[in-house]
Amino acid sequence: MRKELEIAGIRVGCGQKVQTYVRVPDTDLCFPCTFINGKEDGKIILASAGIHGCEYPGVMAVMELGREIDPEHVSGAIILIHEVNMSSFLKRQPYVMAADEERKNLNRIFPTDGSGTLADRLCCFLSEEFIPGIDFHVDLHSGDMVEELEGCVIVANTPDEEQKASLIEIAKHTRFHLRMNSGGRREFYNSSAIHYGKPALLFERGHSGYCRRADVDDDKADLLSVMSCLGILPGEPEENPDQVFFWRHEWTQAQEGDNGILLPFVKLGDEIQEGQKLFEIRDMFGELIRTVHAKHDGHVFIISHTLSVTEGDDLIAYGQV
Repeated sequence: MRKELEIAGIRVGCGQKVQTYVRVPDTDLCFPCTFINGKEDGKIILASAGIHGCEYPGVMAVMELGREIDPEHVSGAIILIHEVNMSSFLKRQPYVMAADEERKNLNRIFPTDGSGTLADRLCCFLSEEFIPGIDFHVDLHSGDMVEELEGCVIVANTPDEEQKASLIEIAKHTRFHLRMNSGGRREFYNSSAIHYGKPALLFERGHSGYCRRADVDDDKADLLSVMSCLGILPGEPEENPDQVFFWRHEWTQAQEGDNGILLPFVKLGDEIQEGQKLFEIRDMFGELIRTVHAKHDGHVFIISHTLSVTEGDDLIAYGQV
């Protein structure tokens, strides 16, 4: 028999489900969560969505699973954060946290001690209140309002090789065609693995501010598959025979001074070669600022489709099978 679940000040009895807003102490910030505590002992999984406010399929997937999963079928517990970045969700603001005084990108500041702005306090609360008590973390993303994307599952940058091998095996049981290992940026799921030792995956599915039914259903199916792999839900998911692995990949960002107009010379799904021109960045009078070239051969799986560009923006991601 499981004991009571307590996370972030929320208590959930054995065999119970609680849906509520969780408030960050001493702030006006709150976000919707579902806590499902099974009747039998088992692992605890966290699935978080909405670190970026306009990445929608994961938000819908987590919300729907929160309504659909019956505690009677759960061994262990399931914690679902429906939308982390509520201010940006409501204001339709990509990338950054709209309520933050410095408009920080939440997925660039983990870990943080919470001594900075609202964004720092939110990220610190997530790390300190949710991560220590879990056994597995899945963070759900998609291409933001200004990005096209092919779905991929990314294995966290864990220093534990045995843990990484286990993560790869679980990732192989998802519907994603593309799989890669993280480059180790200061993202929520990476922080869970690096700083707290919790195995973690990143889902990237959907793009351009769309919330397509097929993407939502695939996210739901893959979350259920991960839960079955962990023994939290019944079932024996099958390995995906069509999944391919990017043994190296490049995630290119705009540099200092790259403020102006972004002109692409490739598109999503292109096979590119080392040295190939990917973008021109021009000023508002059309004068060339910089040309971006491919660092190695690869397949384009994320690309920005906005005309404007500024320092720090994600431009393109490509990987080599």
